[in-house]
Amino acid sequence: MSIDTRTYSRYADQVAKKALNALLDAASAPEAYRGAMVVLGRQLGDVLEREVSEESTCLVASTAEDADFLAHGVLETLQIKHKNTLTAVFWNNHYSIPGGSVAPIVHKFLQPGYEKADSLIIVKSVISGSCVVRTNILALIEKLINIKHIYIVSPVMHSKSEQNLQEEFPEHISSLFKFIYFAKDSTKDADGEVKPGIGGQIYHLLGLSEQPAKSSFVPEVVKRLAGIM
Repeated sequence: MSIDTRTYSRYADQVAKKALNALLDAASAPEAYRGAMVVLGRQLGDVLEREVSEESTCLVASTAEDADFLAHGVLETLQIKHKNTLTAVFWNNHYSIPGGSVAPIVHKFLQPGYEKADSLIIVKSVISGSCVVRTNILALIEKLINIKHIYIVSPVMHSKSEQNLQEEFPEHISSLFKFIYFAKDSTKDADGEVKPGIGGQIYHLLGLSEQPAKSSFVPEVVKRLAGIM
């Protein structure tokens, strides 16, 4: 799979690049793929640890499929210095409609106290368009009474996603955005999937049979925080 159209950000060190390549190499090995996602989450967490004030209350928001892997790595690193770090998890039913796509939230988990967060960290395994990220920001933004920063965090983004997402919001919200990613790809296939991206559809790559919104899948982090282990 060619990566000739891929560009790397200033945050992409050799560890991050190796983990990005591991995603492509592990496309038929869910356990290895999950491990590479955790590594990428830790690397993104390292970047956030330097960006976010130690006094901040952080809310790390992810989709259910990312919660135990990419978002877990982010949380694991961020919580070392940022003790006031909370979790939000969304089950998005993402599907295409004529002219675009939608991602309504079917279920959600919001850790008590999340409203006090001043730094919102939106974590997603790949950002192809703006649909899921936009939906999840809108679900939280009006309830965060102290919001100062919104970090959009992903290993891989499409080259047009940053601009598209900013155009979805008024300036007083988009001005809070900071994008943290390791690679940008400029190619999509006929289904709108970023290439080489993260190697394909995240659900199957992680060993899930379908979108969590269409099954009874509950991430381990939600079970633990909700006391349903």
